[in-house]
Amino acid sequence: MRWWSSLITMGRNGLRIERAFASPPVIARAVLAVVLATVLGLLLDDAVAGAMASVGAFICGIGTLMSPLRHPVLNALGMAAAFSAMAVLGALVQGTAWLFLLLLAVSAFAAGLWRTMGVAPGIRACLAVIGLMITADLSPDVHGGLVIAGWIAVGTGFVVLVQLLPPYGPRFAAQRRALAALYRSLAGTSVTADPSGPGAGAPFTAARQALDVLPQFSRPAAAPLFGLLGEAERIRRALQTVRLTAPPSTAAGDREALAAAAQVLSGIARTVASGREHGTPEAVRARLESWAAVAPVHGPRELASRLRLAEQLARRSTDDRLGDVLEPHSEVPGLYAGTPAVARAARRIRAQFHPQSPIFRHAVRLALGVVAGELIGRSIGGWGGLGISAHGFWVALTTLLVLFPEYGHTIARGWGRAAGAVLGGIVAWALSLPPWSPTGLAVVSVVLAAVSFVTLRTGQLMLNLWLTTWIVFLIHHVGGLPGPTAWARAADTVVGAALAVLIFLVWPTWSTRRVPGLLAEWLRVQDRLLPELLTGYADVGATDVAAVDALRARSRQVRENLEVAVTQAHAEPAEHRGPWSSAQLEQLRTQVSTVAGCATLLGEHLPRTPQDTVPELTELVDPLHEHLAALARAAAGAETVAPGALRSVFNSFTARSGLLDGVSGGGSVEGVSGGVGSARAGRAVGLSTATVDAVEDLTATIASRKRRRRHAAV
Repeated sequence: MRWWSSLITMGRNGLRIERAFASPPVIARAVLAVVLATVLGLLLDDAVAGAMASVGAFICGIGTLMSPLRHPVLNALGMAAAFSAMAVLGALVQGTAWLFLLLLAVSAFAAGLWRTMGVAPGIRACLAVIGLMITADLSPDVHGGLVIAGWIAVGTGFVVLVQLLPPYGPRFAAQRRALAALYRSLAGTSVTADPSGPGAGAPFTAARQALDVLPQFSRPAAAPLFGLLGEAERIRRALQTVRLTAPPSTAAGDREALAAAAQVLSGIARTVASGREHGTPEAVRARLESWAAVAPVHGPRELASRLRLAEQLARRSTDDRLGDVLEPHSEVPGLYAGTPAVARAARRIRAQFHPQSPIFRHAVRLALGVVAGELIGRSIGGWGGLGISAHGFWVALTTLLVLFPEYGHTIARGWGRAAGAVLGGIVAWALSLPPWSPTGLAVVSVVLAAVSFVTLRTGQLMLNLWLTTWIVFLIHHVGGLPGPTAWARAADTVVGAALAVLIFLVWPTWSTRRVPGLLAEWLRVQDRLLPELLTGYADVGATDVAAVDALRARSRQVRENLEVAVTQAHAEPAEHRGPWSSAQLEQLRTQVSTVAGCATLLGEHLPRTPQDTVPELTELVDPLHEHLAALARAAAGAETVAPGALRSVFNSFTARSGLLDGVSGGGSVEGVSGGVGSARAGRAVGLSTATVDAVEDLTATIASRKRRRRHAAV
């Protein structure tokens, strides 16, 4: 029943239609490229030239619609070069089946590995492989294949050309979009949720990745954008501090002030995205300043200060002379620390070369699946004269685009592509009935391509409905195939989608099984981070700031991978294969976020003067280190850990050290009844108490894995 329920759920996801569209100017450029290719075919009175140029413009145009991080011209140029080169390669090997299949397997494997750079780059790599299949399968001979590849290259050239046309957005448009999305997420979480809660790190990752692709020579000009990324992290920490340290008596005032902070953050997002200043109303700014002035704790003052600096950086980012707004020696995170793109990509791909890597398995599945799809498509033939005999590229193409590294996306895409192809076959069959003039054929093909561009992000169902309609309509009239060709393409799609799902199920990568390893890895990072932070309370500057920043970055990266794995695990029919139930996985995700938040607060309240130090906290370093190390082994299934052991040690420590003397509220973060020294001690004890409680809650959930197995055995 679990398998059947999962298939039904994923099937519904695959048939879902979303209201997600690309930017209208980007869509218009892609459509214009197809128009130019079609007009070229009409002027030359060459149906093959028009069709192949349209195919090149269409597929290259899809590459420009998929969330590019680099400049649109560079993105289109890279896509055009890759697709055209693969088309030429396919033409050269079209007469040697074994060589073509070998190159197809190698290319598909490389495209699968390129998936480690992100979803959009991975799909662009798959689109480039399609160029190899098109010319290798459709070319009558080497000369004819090179002619087809030449017209495909012309079509991709049109895509590059139209990127040079106005309107031109602000400089660093992709980076601005990512930063604007980050500040919008901060605005939302400031009034609705915990800024460090599950999923809160995804916008930070997207913004860092967008800025990371900038070449070294252009980074000084983007200094305000790098500064905004750094301020976003500090604003997130300040928001969390406000939530956890504000006295309950000021809750209503805090809600109003946080709503004002959300307005400021939204204004920053609009300024960054548009490149034009959007000011904050004076009443909102005055509300924030008055709140910070009378606040009894440090958090509101820190938040107001950070918001002011972020507004200044946002205004500076609108200056056309971006490179002049910050001095070269400014300490802007990441400004001059970039790794060359080639070295960065090589390092990330090299890290995937082990059998346990989901990306490596995905690449192997992709290579085997595409070759199997090509062989199956060729053996099927032309479906009794309805299709293109001795060619299997459509089955292989479907397998290539359906297979994803995770179960949920693979099943959903399989359902969506199959259903969309069947519906598209019906539409294409209806359109093939009346006779068409060359001009009418050109107009209809352009309209179908435009609809495909518009529906690209709305889901697999809508995309493949119009994509199948367009390609079948084009092939039918250019190749002189019979009207029912649409049914052959639909049948090929169903076969390819079924093959992709079957291959995944034969050699799966269950996210459920990855959770224990990722959780153990994250705990090993905390095993280094939390003791380092507690050591920092012994003296001013005792903490290695560079080491803490590196550990925080690693912790964030592993935590985001863990959250993705937990989300994907909910879609899998393999809950029995994991040590925790779906509800327990959600508990783990929430508790991991809580521990991460405690680490943030410990770092934010490190002593800045000798009077702020609490050297007694260093006694917790060794017990916490031992507990986290054992907890990491327990998460991986190597041993068990009893809940309560760390809390017992902490209670003995606080009773022996006397830190609780004079501290009211049971060690709350800000509750004190003595002087300034007692306030600092109370804050330190409150933070350490919250950390121990969070770790103990996580321990209890991790320990439940053994009890679940024991109960199952009983």
